Amino acid sequence: MVRHLGPGGDPLILTVRNDRQLIGIVPLAVRGNRAYFLGSAEVCDYQDIVAAPGQEAAVMRGLVDYLRRVGIQGLDLETLRPDASLCIGLQPLADSGHVKVTQSNCDVTFETALPGSWESYLQQLSGKQRHEVRRKLRRLEAGGPYTFRLAGTGHAFESDIADFLQLFQMNREDKANFMDDAMSVYFSDLMKTMAGQDLLRLYFLDLAGEPAAAVLCFDYGGVRYLYNSGYDARHHNLSVGILSKVFSIRAGIDGGCRRYDFLKGAETYKKRIGGREVALYRCEIEW
Repeated sequence: MVRHLGPGGDPLILTVRNDRQLIGIVPLAVRGNRAYFLGSAEVCDYQDIVAAPGQEAAVMRGLVDYLRRVGIQGLDLETLRPDASLCIGLQPLADSGHVKVTQSNCDVTFETALPGSWESYLQQLSGKQRHEVRRKLRRLEAGGPYTFRLAGTGHAFESDIADFLQLFQMNREDKANFMDDAMSVYFSDLMKTMAGQDLLRLYFLDLAGEPAAAVLCFDYGGVRYLYNSGYDARHHNLSVGILSKVFSIRAGIDGGCRRYDFLKGAETYKKRIGGREVALYRCEIEW
């Protein structure tokens, strides 16, 4: 059952097996004679099938054959990375004429490799980018005491969730409108669930003991994913928004992460702190 959001339609969560061995899971929603990814594009930056390594083509073949049998005539799927399991598995089917595929760009994401040290990361930046990061850090240090910390536990964690939601809504009307009651419940539930799996990394940049900026990250498989952020515009002169992200990169390096993924969207700051653009795709598949 879908607890929050979703694209509408009837959920259809399929498993694909080779004999009795599970090789794939495909979360879909069906509307009419088309199937879509189950997740909402509003909050799901990437979507994909789950496939055992080397079994991507078998999963896609089994999926298409099943959907054809039950009268579904196509798939309309976004947002897919170039290295998505679905894209890997789809290519042999398209080459053989088993399906017709229309692929188009639907968005972009940004990412950067993380080296083993903070100084090595700074050296990855252009001279101008490196100068700007260091200049902002010096200005923050000159502005008074600050701390960069992980969210607490227990009652402190509940308070930190509330602080994050408040910071998210403070400065832009579109973000405030986005974070309505239903979305606030979703974000709160997401943070609690991910904390329970030890995947949540919710950081705060505090000035004089008060939250000035926050970044909501998830760590998985050596990658730090920046899911969302917020800041108090009263401290805009100290660049707390972008520096909170820079600090989360440094913390990721210290924690052994190998890549920092800024997730979907073409915000300028991503390039300014080393992000490399990666295209995201929509795939329309018919048979």
